[in-house]
Amino acid sequence: MQIFLNMWHTSCNILLRHPYFLGNPYQETSMFRSSCITVALLTAALSGTVIAAPLLVDRGLPTANLNNVAGSNRSNVAWAFSAYTSPDYWLVGDTFTNTSLQTWNIDLIRLWTVGKTDTTVLRGGVDGSTIGVISDATYADPSSSLYQGSSGSMIAMHQIDFAVNITLGAGQTYDFFLDGTGSAASGQGTSVPFVHASNAALSGSPQDGADNLMLFANVLGGVVDPLSVGAWSSSDPGGGWDKSSDVNVQVFGNAIPEPASLALFGLALAALAVSRRRKV
Repeated sequence: MQIFLNMWHTSCNILLRHPYFLGNPYQETSMFRSSCITVALLTAALSGTVIAAPLLVDRGLPTANLNNVAGSNRSNVAWAFSAYTSPDYWLVGDTFTNTSLQTWNIDLIRLWTVGKTDTTVLRGGVDGSTIGVISDATYADPSSSLYQGSSGSMIAMHQIDFAVNITLGAGQTYDFFLDGTGSAASGQGTSVPFVHASNAALSGSPQDGADNLMLFANVLGGVVDPLSVGAWSSSDPGGGWDKSSDVNVQVFGNAIPEPASLALFGLALAALAVSRRRKV
């Protein structure tokens, strides 16, 4: 199966296509991870949303070596697959992991797109489970930044906030994929929006969980084929870039203390109460 991977780091009107042979997803099992995805439709908020929850994963936009002025040290890039034929197409995704000792209640996942974006859909699931639609929204198109192509043209970049309700246990990894529509209408060569990514070493900003790998998945009849989910590196031969990259993502929510921690906290309160009674 020959799939063409689009890396949009040229101008708004010039798009480089890099062939990337994914192989047979049913044979190259070492590259694939089977994912379950629990289907849950939730509302998605757009940029400008006030976030009260703590930042659990910070792999946000790069702050150094941006755009063409950085030359060979450029850190930012955008990815999407071409050869889009609904309902059979491919998605770019990535992972984040709960590296704490506590369970996370996640209520918002933030991504960024490059170029025209009409609608956005977040697909995802805990690694090793099924992958389904987590959140969807109609895109209101507020610009959050600009992405410069190699010819110097500036391309609109957009922040997308997905409202979710995800419980992620300590040590669990979450797989996510950006789906949606819009880019084909502007001549970008694909219908799925380009998702923003960066090289962790050159980003100049926190890149929590960056492993120099991203994910791909095949949507068949509106559902992600669990056997098609696999990992790839943009620095591999035919991968599309001379550097590795990770999808930029921020995850917001709250950490839930484990029962043992709650028990210790309760004992501490009890001890404090006894101490106060003795002092009276």
